[in-house]
Amino acid sequence: MRLFFSKYLRNWYWFVLAIGLALGGAYWYLRNSTPIYQVRAVVLVKKDNSGAIGDNIVNAEKGQPAEKNIENEIETLQSRTLVQKVVDNLNLTVAYFKKGKIHENEEIYQTSPIKVTAKELNPLAYQGLMSIRILDKNKYELMDEEGQPIAQYMFNRAIQNDYGNFTVSLIDSLYKPTENVVKVAFYDNDDITQQYQSAIKVVLQNQKSTVLQLSMETPIPAKGKAVLRELLNQYTSSSASARNQEAATTLKFIDDRLKLITGELGNVEKNVESYKSDQGITDLSAEGNLFLGAVRDNDARLNDIGIQLRVLDGVESYLKSSSSGVAPATSMVNDPVLSGLLGKLSELETQEEKYSQTTQPDNPYRKTVTAQIASTKSAIKDYVKNQRQNLVITQKGLNQQNNRISSSMRTIPRKEREYVNIKRQQAIKESLYILLLQKKEETAISYASSVMNIQIMDYPYSSPYPIKPNRSSIFMLAFFAGLLIPAGLISGRSLLNDKVQSRKEIETVTGIPVFGEITRKPKELKNNVIDLTNHTLISEQFKILRANIQHSFGQRDAGDGQVILITSSVSGEGKSFVSLNLALSMSLLNKKAIVLELDLRKPQIVQYLGQPQFSSKGISTYLAGEADYPDLIQQTDAHPNLYFIPSGPIPHNPTELLSNSRIKGLLDQLRREFDYIILDTPPVSMLADAGLLSAYADTALYVVRHEYTPRNYMRLLSDLRDSHKFKSLNLIVNAVNYPNSEDFGYGYNYSKRKAY
Repeated sequence: MRLFFSKYLRNWYWFVLAIGLALGGAYWYLRNSTPIYQVRAVVLVKKDNSGAIGDNIVNAEKGQPAEKNIENEIETLQSRTLVQKVVDNLNLTVAYFKKGKIHENEEIYQTSPIKVTAKELNPLAYQGLMSIRILDKNKYELMDEEGQPIAQYMFNRAIQNDYGNFTVSLIDSLYKPTENVVKVAFYDNDDITQQYQSAIKVVLQNQKSTVLQLSMETPIPAKGKAVLRELLNQYTSSSASARNQEAATTLKFIDDRLKLITGELGNVEKNVESYKSDQGITDLSAEGNLFLGAVRDNDARLNDIGIQLRVLDGVESYLKSSSSGVAPATSMVNDPVLSGLLGKLSELETQEEKYSQTTQPDNPYRKTVTAQIASTKSAIKDYVKNQRQNLVITQKGLNQQNNRISSSMRTIPRKEREYVNIKRQQAIKESLYILLLQKKEETAISYASSVMNIQIMDYPYSSPYPIKPNRSSIFMLAFFAGLLIPAGLISGRSLLNDKVQSRKEIETVTGIPVFGEITRKPKELKNNVIDLTNHTLISEQFKILRANIQHSFGQRDAGDGQVILITSSVSGEGKSFVSLNLALSMSLLNKKAIVLELDLRKPQIVQYLGQPQFSSKGISTYLAGEADYPDLIQQTDAHPNLYFIPSGPIPHNPTELLSNSRIKGLLDQLRREFDYIILDTPPVSMLADAGLLSAYADTALYVVRHEYTPRNYMRLLSDLRDSHKFKSLNLIVNAVNYPNSEDFGYGYNYSKRKAY
């Protein structure tokens, strides 16, 4: 875990910078963004007995009263018709702004010192803000977008200009001389209605209740509360109006009938009085009262059937008409199924009207509602037809019964029989009159009880703090962004980097422990020869490497020098640098050390020592038989125990030269004369030279350069270990960049190393 976080901790300053910039950006965003508040209201939709047909039938079967369709109420509250009324009543097509401390224009609601009443506006009025400067309490001037005056006008007088026809009024109680510039914005009525219709949300607060929550998000809480309050007022008014329209129609129907019956009843009563006076009859006999009582009940039922037939006539006329609305006198329909069907039709027509204002004719939802209206009308027609047939049959039965009674009345005297007929007409009119008065009273009671359809539980209120933007969330996101962005960049760079980064990955892939580490050469060091007498880190590391070699491979007998082969994966990993300075560290122990420049293609040793780059005699001439052993060895001037053999002229066949037997003879002679013979060879992955020389070496040091050697060459090391091509294979990590290293340390393992 420590190694995982080490690469991030090394770059802590990037995290500090990124977090600072992210938090600063968050602060700037919050400072310049408009805070949004949420306004809410909670209402209880009361239960009702005038639900849809399906609900009526099901609840009637269960013996329960029907309940209001809550989904319909939600749709009604969000309907365009209601929102349109809210926009018109609150004059939301006009908004007022002032110059803010942060924003150029801040909307002011209910605190504007002026009020603009637009009569007719031109397209220019909707394209920008109209600036008004209050000069005094009597006049004002219009300004253009640059603040230059256009013209002066008087308050409360209609004006006509490029913006249109409108009137500006001054509100004295809100006027402040220090804030005398107000900007006015005009909005298209349809557009602003659509915006508020989308902004207002109505949801069922609990599935087991009829409590609705109304909410909207707005930058001005006072405006949002006013909108919801007006919406509830309009809903209450609209709901009461829709429910009472049927009652009003019924009352009109009853009043018309009462006027007619009242006149007829008066005439009949006069006839009774006249007949009694002319014929000298004071009262009916017992037999006459018996006949009169028999027909009175039948006549009352016939009156009721007559009213029901007239109501059905009104329903049929309503179905045949193209206009939508509430069917006339449906409150007088005694059948609950027919009442439910008519209520369902009214709801569907309301939905269809809403869709007609907001959707195209081919909208699938609108088509569905239209199909349901047609289906419901067809069902009502069929049901009315059946009801009419039933009423007509009942009416015929009652008339037949009356005829039988009339036939029986022939047994009584003529005068009394005539008087019974007159009294019967009076009873019929009285019965119908009483029935109509009763229906009128019932309808009036229903009209009065249906004023309030909802109960406001929580009047519109605003959240105390803005819900958007969420300051804590934005600062938290900014903080994590400041962490994640540099972490992602560092991780991405690490994933894209194919160079060796850590000691752990070297040892994991190769299976070979790291034998030694060499730090990067100090920048102030101009040449590649280290002054090992100083106690610098790099000099101490070469001394530790020397001690590790001595400890791991022991002391050699005199005349038996140790051959150390140094190679790497690719060019540029520091083989010659390690070879030369390792030999130099050996020479400081009064041991004779010699470096052989066996990279015959690209020699570096003589260049590091300041010698001529190409010598006329060297290893290449010796292997070619053109030079002898005494001509090869050269001693350094500054280090008496350090010797070297240059590569000589670059040959055209170096691999073939290294394959002949003269190299073995050379090394055998050097073993007898020197304590350490260091072979600086070419990269093993590119050339076969190191492989050819591995047979003569006692140990091999494989140089891997930190942040330079490609990772894929680590598998080559693993293959070399498994093939045992080298007698003893050990890893040297060169040019370690400790500030960027993940798990390199300054210590070394002095334990016995296993030879591979």
